[in-house]
Amino acid sequence: MFKSLPVVTELMEAVLFDLGHTLIDYYCDWRDPEQRGVERIYRMVSEMSPAPVDRNEFTADLTERLVRARERKKEDMVEVPLTELLGGCLERYRCLDEVTLHEGLEIFYGVLLEERELVPGAVELLESLKERGLTIGLISDVAFGLPSEFPLRDIRHFGLDRYFDDMVFSTDVGLRKPHPKVFKIALSNLGVSASDAMYIGNSLYHDIKGAKGVGMKAVLKRSVFCVHEDGVEPDHTVSQLREIESLINAA
Repeated sequence: MFKSLPVVTELMEAVLFDLGHTLIDYYCDWRDPEQRGVERIYRMVSEMSPAPVDRNEFTADLTERLVRARERKKEDMVEVPLTELLGGCLERYRCLDEVTLHEGLEIFYGVLLEERELVPGAVELLESLKERGLTIGLISDVAFGLPSEFPLRDIRHFGLDRYFDDMVFSTDVGLRKPHPKVFKIALSNLGVSASDAMYIGNSLYHDIKGAKGVGMKAVLKRSVFCVHEDGVEPDHTVSQLREIESLINAA
């Protein structure tokens, strides 16, 4: 489906990455973990609510909130924080407080941990880029709109944090890829121009379209989650992260 284009020969000053399914793999299908999260939130609410909570009604309500949030994220390229979405649900069932809200966030984060592993070659690539003196950044949309403290836990868990000079998360800036401002914020934070930077991600729509839209070189990391997007063509396509090094001339 994707063709490999000629190797990038110009010297890059910075390499920026997507997180999910580019450096860390999570779940195979978001629907299953989301529904597990909804079910666990229901159990929590049913124990805490001062009135009986109907399972079907609750499940339909929270699922609809998640669906509306996804639609808004895609249409407007904005982040809808899970704190906002979950807070509205907990308030409806009269059990909203700081402790319960945090527990709800932990529940949704917990379902991600059930299928979490480092993408092969991630540490080796980051180590090599750092040794070559390249600036390294990260731009990540956060699953479910969780606060950035949660993906940071994953990054630290795998020891990746020491490689990044800057990290931009959707829930911190209120926007989601491919909004151009997200990429411009990252470039500004790193102090590099778009023409001197390369972005690597697994989504044609979010990653490749966003990066090329601001003038960055864009590399597609193949994954089972990548779907075709008309009119979006990466500068290069790789199957393994180790192939990235051959695209960068560090002479």
